[in-house]
Amino acid sequence: MKYILSLVCLIAGLVLNAQTKELKTYFDNGKLKSTYNYQDAANYTVQNFFENGNLMETGRFVNAKMDGVWINYSENGQRAGEAFYSNGVKTGDWKVYDLTGMLKYKITYQNDRIVNAISLDANGQNLAETTPR
Repeated sequence: MKYILSLVCLIAGLVLNAQTKELKTYFDNGKLKSTYNYQDAANYTVQNFFENGNLMETGRFVNAKMDGVWINYSENGQRAGEAFYSNGVKTGDWKVYDLTGMLKYKITYQNDRIVNAISLDANGQNLAETTPR
C-alpha cells in the first residue's frame, strides 16, 4: 500500500511539474514589464513591454537558448524587427523595419554568420546588397 501511495504521489508531482507556469514582472509605476510562461528555468516564452504598455518583444528559450522567431516592436507599437534563432544560433532572414513599418534591411544569417545583407528604399527596391566573403 505504501508503494502505491508513493507511486501516486510521484505521478501527481510529475503531472503538476509538466504544467506551464506564469511569472510577471512590473515597472515601479505598476505597469506590466514582462511575462514569462515556462515549463522550467530553461524552457519558456517571454514578452517584454514598454512602460507605455505596448509590446516590446516576444520570443522563446529552449534549453536556455534563444530559439525560433523573436519579434521586436517600436514604442509606438509598429513591428521593428524579426530575428530567427536555432539553438541559440542566428539563422535565416532577419528583418528590420522603419518607424512606419516599411522593410529597410534584410540580413541573412547562417550558423551565426551574415551571408547576405540588403538595404531597401521606401518602395522596397534594393539600394545596396552585400555578400561577405
